[in-house]
This record gives sequence, structure tokens and C-alpha cells, in this order.
Amino acid sequence: MKTIKKYEEFNARRYGNPWVAVVRKNGKIDFSQKVGGYTGAYGKGEAGELYISDPVEGAVYAYGQKDYRGSNGGYKYIQYKDGAFTEIEKSNLIETLSR
Repeated sequence: MKTIKKYEEFNARRYGNPWVAVVRKNGKIDFSQKVGGYTGAYGKGEAGELYISDPVEGAVYAYGQKDYRGSNGGYKYIQYKDGAFTEIEKSNLIETLSR
């Protein structure tokens, strides 16, 4: 298990639960398989860690948190390489996926 990001306590009425998913070779985020989770209680806004259970070397993941009232939400792309996560800019996503 590898932690991606630690979240502080948040307003559960404003923000959704943090999520993580794998990114397919075509650049689409694939929610069909569970790759990780969040250690805080779902739907309660508890502080916790977003993690990937068994990260795959070279795999690209997306993670984020929905903001229901504003523009603080969104998502980021990361790649697991050499035992660590590296952030990937959206403009470099397709190039990274093609390697």
C-alpha cells in the first residue's frame, strides 16, 4: 500500500470523498476496477490518506476530490515509477501513456 496524498478534515456537504483510479492507454480514467481507497470514513469528511493498494510499475493513475459548490475540486495524474509517484501534466499524459 502506497499513500498518494493526506487530506485534512473537510466539509462533507461541500466536498466528495477523495478517489483514485487507473488511467487507460487512451487517456480515459477507468473506474471499473478498485485500485485503492481512502482511510477516512466515507461521507463524513474525516481526515485520512488516499492510497493505492498494489501500485503497478509504470502505471498512470488519476486522483481527486469533487467540490460541489465551487472550483476547488479537480484531479491530477501521477505515474508510479521506481517505487515513487511522480505528477504528470495533462499536456504530457498521452506521451507518457505511449511509453
